[in-house]
Amino acid sequence: MKKKKIAILSASLLPLFCAAESGDNRFIDRVAALPLLSESSLDVSLRNHWKYLKEDAANPKTVHAAWGQGLTLDYKSGYLADVIGFDASWYGAAKLGASDHFGSRGILYKSGSENKKSNAHGFNKFGQRYVKLKYGSDDFQLKAQGGWQRLKEQGVISTSLRLSPVTYRGWSGDMTLGDFSLLGAWVDRSLYRDSPRQSVLKTNDGRPIDHLASGELRYKSESFSARYALGESDGYLRRQHIFLSMPLTSNFTLGSQLYFTRALEEYRAMAPGKRDFDRSARHYALDLTWQQEKWRSKWGLGYTEAAKKDSIGFYPRHMSKQSFGTFISMASAGEDYLHDKELMIATMTDYRLNKDLLAGIAANAGRINYNGRPIATAEINLYGQWTPSHPSLKNLRVWAMFGPGWSYKNIKRKPVMHNGDYSHSHFLAGEVIIDYKFKMF
Repeated sequence: MKKKKIAILSASLLPLFCAAESGDNRFIDRVAALPLLSESSLDVSLRNHWKYLKEDAANPKTVHAAWGQGLTLDYKSGYLADVIGFDASWYGAAKLGASDHFGSRGILYKSGSENKKSNAHGFNKFGQRYVKLKYGSDDFQLKAQGGWQRLKEQGVISTSLRLSPVTYRGWSGDMTLGDFSLLGAWVDRSLYRDSPRQSVLKTNDGRPIDHLASGELRYKSESFSARYALGESDGYLRRQHIFLSMPLTSNFTLGSQLYFTRALEEYRAMAPGKRDFDRSARHYALDLTWQQEKWRSKWGLGYTEAAKKDSIGFYPRHMSKQSFGTFISMASAGEDYLHDKELMIATMTDYRLNKDLLAGIAANAGRINYNGRPIATAEINLYGQWTPSHPSLKNLRVWAMFGPGWSYKNIKRKPVMHNGDYSHSHFLAGEVIIDYKFKMF
C-alpha cells in the first residue's frame, strides 16, 4: 500500500517537474515580480564604538569604558497589494574591550549585578520584527506598524543607538494630511540598546509598569513648525512637550522646547530616595542656529524646575526605566544641566574644512544654588567627522569627540560641602564611532 501511495504522489508531481525542466517558470517569475519581494531590500551596517569616561564625582576616581563591534542586518519588504508588508532587523555585538563600570556606556551586555569587566559580553537579537500597513494618496497618508519596532521621537517615546537601538513591543502609527501629522504609539515591553533580553517597563524602584502610551500633533510649513505631544507611563508619569521652530532669516533659525512632567500615584508611592522630583518638573529651552556656507553654530539656554524636599531635584528625560524619552534640549548631557533651578548655556559650533572633513567645538555650562552657595558645572569637547567622498568609501563615517569637564562631588546628587564650599570634581570623556553601510539588494 505504501509503495502504491508513493507511485500516485510521484505521478501527480511529474507534470510540475516536467514543466520546470521545460523552462516554464512563469509562476515563479510572477511571485518574484510581486512588489512584496521585488521592492524589498537588505541593508548591512557595521559600527565600531568606543566610549570612555573617567570621573570622581560620586566615587573615588572611576573609569567607565566599553568598546564593541556591531553588525546590523536590516530587511525591509515591499507591500502586498500596496497595503501590507513586514520588516525585520537583526543586531549583533562583539566585545572588544571593557573596564569595570562599563555598564554606564550602554554598549556591552552586563551579565551580572557586579560592576566587573568580566561581566561584559557581546549579544545578538532580532530587535525589530513587525507588520506594516499603509493607505493613502498624494494628499493623505496613513501608516501603522505592529510588533517589535524602533520608535524615533514618536510623541514622548524615542530611542537611543549604541551598537543597537532601543526597540519596543507594541503598535505605532502616523497620519499625514497636508501640513499636519498625527502620531501615536502604545508599547508594553522593550529591548534595551545593550541587552538581548526583553524587559517590562519599570519604575525607579523596580516595579512593573503596564504600558507606555503617547500621541503627538505636528504642523510643518516653510515658515514655521510646531509639535505638541502628550504621553503617560501607566499610573506613573504624565508628560507634555511643545516644540517650536521658525527661520528668522535665511541664516538664522530660532527654536524652543517646553517640557512638563507630572508625578502620578505610582510615582508618588515610591520612597523619597527613589524620586527624581516630588510632584512636578518642568524644563524650558531656547536655541538659536546660524548657518552660512562652511560654518554652523547652535547656541542654547535652558532652565529647570524640579523641586524635591531636602535634596536637589532632577528632571528625568525618560518616562520609565527600560525606555527612552524624546528630549532635544541642548541640556541633554547625562544628569548634568537638569537640576532644580539650574540655568544652563551650551554651544555647538563647527567648520567644514573640505567636503570630507568637519571639525568643531561643543561646550556646556550650568549653575545651581545649594544652601545659598553657587555651584557650577562645565565641559568642553573637540569633535570631528570624516565622511569620505571617494566612491569606494562613500558609505563610511568616522566620528570622534574628546574633552574635559568640571563638576562637584556628591552623594545621591547632594553636593559634598567642606568648610562652606563644595568639593570639586573633574572628568575626562571620549568617544569614537566608525560606521560603514552597504546594500546587499
